[in-house]
Amino acid sequence: MVGLMFRLTRLTIFIYLFTCSYVFADFNTGEKIFKSKCSSCHGAYISTRILKDNFYNKDNKLLNLTVPTVNMLSYFLKEDSNHIGDKSDPELQKIEINEFVKDYLYKPNRQNSVISNHFLKYFDKKESMVGQVSKDEISDIVDYLFEYKDRRKKDMQKIALKNISTADILKMAKKQDKLIMVEAMSKTCFYCKKMEKEVFSKPDIQRAIEKDFLYIKIDIDDTKLPLGLAKQYDKFTPSFFILDKNGKLMNKYPGSWTEEDFKAIMKENLN
Repeated sequence: MVGLMFRLTRLTIFIYLFTCSYVFADFNTGEKIFKSKCSSCHGAYISTRILKDNFYNKDNKLLNLTVPTVNMLSYFLKEDSNHIGDKSDPELQKIEINEFVKDYLYKPNRQNSVISNHFLKYFDKKESMVGQVSKDEISDIVDYLFEYKDRRKKDMQKIALKNISTADILKMAKKQDKLIMVEAMSKTCFYCKKMEKEVFSKPDIQRAIEKDFLYIKIDIDDTKLPLGLAKQYDKFTPSFFILDKNGKLMNKYPGSWTEEDFKAIMKENLN
């Protein structure tokens, strides 16, 4: 009975905090806020190998960092030994990180930092961000940091896929037993950006693509479409091509789609 009451209380707290703090949380918005308000201090990604060499072998004399990089922030909050929250419950962990970051940014205290002393000794004292960043903006920044590692990994996979040969694509599709989805897009395409924000940022869309499709994103401004798709391309971005694992074109979908429409497109090709 006590265990049931605890779970119900925990669920009530979770729903309350989620409703109050995460209604407006968004990865893409958080990325923009981080870049405009945080990146002037917190530098861009540096590989783990270089960071380890810098801090463990070179006494920070290689990089001379005075604040953690963006990937260090994400790691310390989510994964390091002093991480915030329960890693086995990602949704609740994100909420707990959100509350911690809000408190820390407004009332910085090195004694409460998640960064271990081995690294903290190199970093400058944190000044209060009261009046510089709102609570809603902090929620978005936390959303960005929480998903940073997974998003970067997926982006790097997309870059790698973009440059492989048709033979390699077919080999991967057959090995993974997946359909092939090719997106023809452009960095200057408004509707491509709209879909990236409103559709591809959604976790359920990401899971659905990962489960059944080998997804290849092609910027047609600098890369040729693979699999003979140039002949099928109607010069419209975004355009989506679905092929079977042998490279045979099943369907093409020019235009921008809503989340529900895109789910229907995926389902249509899996039936």
